[in-house]
Amino acid sequence: MLRGPVTVSTDAYEATRQRYGFEEQHYVLAVPIPDVSLQEFPAWERRAFDELGRIGLANGASVHQDLLDTMQLLAKPPIELHGRIGYHNKATIGFVAASDGRSAVLAVRDDSALHLRPIAPDKLAAAAVGLLPQAPAGKGQSITMSMDTANRLTSGAAASRQEDDQNWLQSSGDHVDTDGRTLQRLLAEPRFGGGRIYAGRRDAMGHRRKSKQPMTYMDLESGRWLFRQKPNASGQLWMVIQPASQETLTANANELLRELQS
Repeated sequence: MLRGPVTVSTDAYEATRQRYGFEEQHYVLAVPIPDVSLQEFPAWERRAFDELGRIGLANGASVHQDLLDTMQLLAKPPIELHGRIGYHNKATIGFVAASDGRSAVLAVRDDSALHLRPIAPDKLAAAAVGLLPQAPAGKGQSITMSMDTANRLTSGAAASRQEDDQNWLQSSGDHVDTDGRTLQRLLAEPRFGGGRIYAGRRDAMGHRRKSKQPMTYMDLESGRWLFRQKPNASGQLWMVIQPASQETLTANANELLRELQS
């Protein structure tokens, strides 16, 4: 496993994946197949391995085992948090925090590179939340309401950029109670950024389970807010909205991991 932080271009990552036969990619980190012809491919591959050689991760086309082990863990992580984060400058990154219980890595994917660094196996949540831009927790009280109520309060706008149904994150003009008006005021505020985090686990047979509901945060004019859908004892979904400090977000990310242990 990698012993320190490294940045690897998407070309170098993809060249290694192809050369060493990593057929599966985590969808958040997936690198597109390079747009090069058969004639151009050898030179493209050589440039990729030369890049790895300059940072001590390859000797010719022989890639260091530390990078290969890291790529294998990221392709099929036994334990993971993953998601996308929208920064206030409108840039968006994808990330995977992965662990096999003994070692762990945080991978961040932007438009041109993957940024990899080792982390503590029990600190996936802290590493993931640490990627968020600085923002104060939202000013106000927590809100809890059934999803049925939330959906009645909101319009049927299009899904979010992550292509997940997020109708309840859109404002509506219906007559509502105090909590409903508070929710509508929040959703009417200017939005500076936001993102979603999911957990995932694989069993001994390699079968993967993923969070049914992610944790969603939004950076609004009044601060950062956490949105989560949680079932009650009878299985009915409720929406919980609360001011999102770093501690609150980390605790909720750890809760996502625990929910997949059963």
